[in-house]
Amino acid sequence: MRDPTLCVTPGDGATAPFESLAVPVQRASTIVFPTVAAYQGRREAIYDGYSYGLYGTPTSRELETRLARLEGAERTLALPSGFSAIALTTLAAAAPGQEVLFPDTIYDTVRPFADRFLAGLGIGSRYYDPMLGAALAGELADETALVWVESPGSMTMEVQDVPAIATAAHARGAKVAADNTWATSLRFKPLAHGVDFSVCALSKYVAGHSDVMMGSVSVADVDLYRRLKDHSRFLGLGVSADEASLVLRGLETLAVRMDRAAASAERLAAWAAGQPGVAEVRFPAIASNPGHAVFKRDFSGGAGLFSVFLEDWTRPVLAEAIESLKLFPIGASWGGTRSLVAVLDGPPLRTVAPLSHRGPVVRFSIGLEDPEDLQADLAAAFARLAAARPRTAERRA
Repeated sequence: MRDPTLCVTPGDGATAPFESLAVPVQRASTIVFPTVAAYQGRREAIYDGYSYGLYGTPTSRELETRLARLEGAERTLALPSGFSAIALTTLAAAAPGQEVLFPDTIYDTVRPFADRFLAGLGIGSRYYDPMLGAALAGELADETALVWVESPGSMTMEVQDVPAIATAAHARGAKVAADNTWATSLRFKPLAHGVDFSVCALSKYVAGHSDVMMGSVSVADVDLYRRLKDHSRFLGLGVSADEASLVLRGLETLAVRMDRAAASAERLAAWAAGQPGVAEVRFPAIASNPGHAVFKRDFSGGAGLFSVFLEDWTRPVLAEAIESLKLFPIGASWGGTRSLVAVLDGPPLRTVAPLSHRGPVVRFSIGLEDPEDLQADLAAAFARLAAARPRTAERRA
């Protein structure tokens, strides 16, 4: 063979055996087949074999296999983001003329997706009080195809009675999907509690290093998996081997990171409840949190995310206090090694079950820093709030 051919022709490879603890990164766009018959049957291979790089590689399949094992699922599908997993699940479960029910606490990006995108497809959407439990039966209609749960809820941490909701939905022929990103499958297993689709934003705790975008959907029904896989193909959704390998690496330390973050968060949430300007702390492991009894019943432990409801007088000095933090960068995500803080000027939008609270809401994601250092940093910020406290607020206290 001449040099140009040698440049692109595979070599014989090493003959000595080789095995690594790391999952190999096997990138591909084109996948080649040994026979014409195998090539002509490649469409069927998208489900559990290999057809084209977009539809799966050995690296992404290994990630899906490990996730399915943790979820107690028959199959898991990896997708480019947590939100793509939410969107794909909704589109696979609901058709024009049907409707989807979302808890009032749903991740805020879902609302414009439902109101502007789903509506354009002829799919209706309604919101329900997340604390209804079995009483959700009264909200269901013949056209209800899918009920979403997000437990705990975005920002405000309400814990839903997922088994009761699933029972009510299934009695009317509706499927149930759960956004399980807060807990991951280590703390709560939606499929074991009656859910049909278990969704997780792998970008957060599972990947764990704030450098990957990925999501997953896990199901106990292979037919549902094939439907999801078909929809992902129609929409051109897939994940790269490189990103799958990063999530696989994060998965190996997930248990120890979750334990550390949860222990630190429980300590800091309890401490924060006594600080100046704090009206309420929302953290499922705290007895006063909405749905705490369900949390104790259904979850195997906590996570590193909690929210602080602040009194209204803190609003003028809140930005200064937050920006003074040394160990809490301002950001919207959670679940990485670094602690983060997210700030809302007031409670998130609720259209069915409004909150009585009117002051700012601050959400903390606790990372792997020493909790003593985190508490000292927070104490300095709360001291700034206290120094600006109006005398009228002092008299009310």
